[in-house]
Amino acid sequence: MIHTEEYLDRLNRLQQKVQQKKLGAFLVTSQESIYYLTGVPYTPLERPFFIIIWPKKKPGLIVPAMEEVHLRKAEGIGEIAVYWEYPSPRGRGWPEILKKVLGKTKNIGVEPSMSVDIFHELKGFSAKINSLVEDMRIIKSPAEIEMIRTTAGYCDIGMKEILGGAYYNISELEIFSRGRAVQMRILKEQEYEALTTSILCMSWVAPDSAMPHSVPRVEDRLREGPHIAMSFLRVNGYAAECERTWFLTDPVPEVRKAFAVMMEARDIALSMAGPGTPCHAIDQHVTDFIASKGYGGNLLHRTGHGIGLGNHEGPWVAMGSRHLLEENMVISIEPGIYLPGVGGVRHSDTVLITSSGHTLLTGYPVEMDQLIMRKGNPLTRLKGRIIRHIAGIE
Repeated sequence: MIHTEEYLDRLNRLQQKVQQKKLGAFLVTSQESIYYLTGVPYTPLERPFFIIIWPKKKPGLIVPAMEEVHLRKAEGIGEIAVYWEYPSPRGRGWPEILKKVLGKTKNIGVEPSMSVDIFHELKGFSAKINSLVEDMRIIKSPAEIEMIRTTAGYCDIGMKEILGGAYYNISELEIFSRGRAVQMRILKEQEYEALTTSILCMSWVAPDSAMPHSVPRVEDRLREGPHIAMSFLRVNGYAAECERTWFLTDPVPEVRKAFAVMMEARDIALSMAGPGTPCHAIDQHVTDFIASKGYGGNLLHRTGHGIGLGNHEGPWVAMGSRHLLEENMVISIEPGIYLPGVGGVRHSDTVLITSSGHTLLTGYPVEMDQLIMRKGNPLTRLKGRIIRHIAGIE
């Protein structure tokens, strides 16, 4: 749990950064950044929200009228300006209110994620992109680490739900439905924040597992592997992920060989994961190793990425990254090899960078023998038939 004092400290540190940059104001507009600074969950949809960080006075808010009472829960906020709706009658919309609040302020900083529509309205304010909040979010506080650790534990539970109930010819629909058990456990054990909690339990089905961002169909059936299961969660604001390559039959030699190389690449990445290591160096070493084993043409993505409020955020464990790993960063390690027409092999773990190296926050088994699901529970098969019947899938 993040306490009020931490949110106030974040606002204060951001204000200090605004002063150091000699900005007249800094506009925070992304949903995750506003949540990071206030702890107030909300869903913006088409209605933009703004925190205005002034160099010398309390931050201000600009919100739609329907959210005013809700956003007043935010601590450390000064004036709250309200616009009517989107779209609004002339003079009552967010552009007019924003310009009125900013007044003659110049040299304004904005987040890299600001929408083009909002940026266009700032053309007279010398607006410049600056990643002040993103940079703050990269290093996690002790409270954030505990929340990510909690989510990682539920990721392991999600993976156990997926693989523990697997059987030859199981449908993707049944895999998706396993997320329900994870959700019920979170509801039982945590103060459940619906707007900042999301649960995705699924599996890429061979041979489409060779396309890591393909979208499985609910009617797909899982038979010969390799399949890649994903437990991708965000619990009360903080994310984690666990992915495992798994099988319902004995893997063929081609897949066993690729799996072994993937595991060695994973070991290389983890051996380098510690304070002071350039993120680009990890990705370069992993890529060079995989290429040296003959799989240079079977790579599709970087070695990892940061995890926090977002499932994907900085630091980027990629060859083009400028980040150095630091204590209390949280990243994924997930090298993958993709064999067209056969499938992909990839494990992903949520990893905390510590003063002496790293700690794995996800701990589901990784060895091939532990990931071959040869048996199927008759009751699980019966439940699967009922789920498919209800959904009209046979």
